[in-house]
Amino acid sequence: MGNTINVDNKYFPALGKLFSPMVINSLVWKNYSPYLAEVCSNSGLLDKLDLSMTLGNFFNFIYDLLFKNYRNEYIFKNVIANKILLGKHSLNTSQLLMEFRAGKSKADVVLLNGTSTVYEIKSEYDSFSRLKKQIRSYCDVFDYINVITTNKQANKITSCLPEKVGILVLTERDTISTFRNPKSNKENIKLAILFNSLRKTEYTNIIKRYYGTIPDVPNTIIYKVCKELFCKIPVSTAHDLTINVLKRRSDVKILKDFIEKAPSSTIAYILTIGNQEKQMKTLISILNKELQDFIIPCNIER
Repeated sequence: MGNTINVDNKYFPALGKLFSPMVINSLVWKNYSPYLAEVCSNSGLLDKLDLSMTLGNFFNFIYDLLFKNYRNEYIFKNVIANKILLGKHSLNTSQLLMEFRAGKSKADVVLLNGTSTVYEIKSEYDSFSRLKKQIRSYCDVFDYINVITTNKQANKITSCLPEKVGILVLTERDTISTFRNPKSNKENIKLAILFNSLRKTEYTNIIKRYYGTIPDVPNTIIYKVCKELFCKIPVSTAHDLTINVLKRRSDVKILKDFIEKAPSSTIAYILTIGNQEKQMKTLISILNKELQDFIIPCNIER
């Protein structure tokens, strides 16, 4: 279908936002998204598409259109999810976290298996202005650091990255090739920074597992006391304990069940809602409904 329907290039950035939580969450909870309706109308897709197609097939169509013409951040995230998490690893042993706090930066994608690997996305539409700062933040938190980009940009960023940082390329064939392998950074991880990436339930779990008990102190100082104890754990051990607790942020059983039913274009989004079973159930349900159920002319109030 993608070869027979043409869309003006100026609409690709807008179409790229159809995979955002703003749009999909609105579809899940309201069965309607003003943004989706407006973009389909303005881009001419409303008149070109078969509105009896399922919402899931519509997302696959938009995804293919974007992959060929506008490979934005979501495309990169979805390829990492499909090719690396599901293609090379398994949900039984690995987890993928999106927008993970790392120091003063947010990591685009983090893979947790036997170790921690971060993927910083630099599409052709992204600036490199913050890249050095982001890499410094990641070196404080992760074992392996990668920048994933386009073939044209791979050579450009080589000189501005430490040798231990890997460089990956998203190819035109929907694969990920290795331009340069990353090297372990575990010994340089700063535990005080890593600790700040954790939720209270996570860092107390680590403290209990390592020390055998959680400090019996007032809530006002539990953070401070636990952080001091965390920073006394050997770096490698603290890192590995952290991986174990972070892998529990999502319910593997729930994820596996819904990923098997979901269109491949929506995997990255599903990973962001982790263990929210009700939301995933509703999403899978609406993805099997016809597109016309969610498209209403923009001039009709709802």
